[in-house]
Amino acid sequence: MNDFVIACEGLSKVFHQGKVSVPVLHDINFHLKKSERVAIVGASGSGKSTLLHLLGGLDEPSAGDIFIMGHNMSEQNETQKGVTRNQHLGFVYQFHHLLPEFTALENVAMPLLIRRMPKALAYEKASRLLDQVGLSHRLTHSPGELSGGERQRAALARALVTEPACVMADEPTGNLDRQNANAVFALMLELNQTLGTSFIIVTHDTQIAASADRTLRLMDGQLLAQ
Repeated sequence: MNDFVIACEGLSKVFHQGKVSVPVLHDINFHLKKSERVAIVGASGSGKSTLLHLLGGLDEPSAGDIFIMGHNMSEQNETQKGVTRNQHLGFVYQFHHLLPEFTALENVAMPLLIRRMPKALAYEKASRLLDQVGLSHRLTHSPGELSGGERQRAALARALVTEPACVMADEPTGNLDRQNANAVFALMLELNQTLGTSFIIVTHDTQIAASADRTLRLMDGQLLAQ
């Protein structure tokens, strides 16, 4: 498993609602290579976001093992899982989840400050990433002062500031118009190529899926080649 950025074997997830068990994912095997872009598509409610949360160590599987950069997440406690996520993963969601009381610069620097990087260095690195995503003129602006496309670019910068092995994106362009969606995805492709970051992208956007190295479809709890 050390040859893969993320891998899972026999991954299953069952939700329990009172006495009723609802199986969502069943016996999924998946491997992600360095610099690879994988799109995951499927109908609404098929479990795509659940799968992404499991692969990112944000939720516990009912069965199976998940490996992030060779670390078996089932063997780690919550503190260790948090460290693994902070060191190796970045997350981008359909809603940007920027903290409204902080500036764009402070939001992007946050993962580095959590690592206890000196504030001056964290801000310097965050500033470089914001410049790279075209937001050098927005460093001191709060999320409420940014457009939808700018907020999503800031969220992407925050996901990349730690130089993660993989960025996990859940409908990253779902709230954007076509022009902004194209701009954000073009930026993701550029950063994938320049930084060597792997991407797992859950999306309904056929254009994004077509640009991935692989497209997988989640259907009836199974992950199938498109």
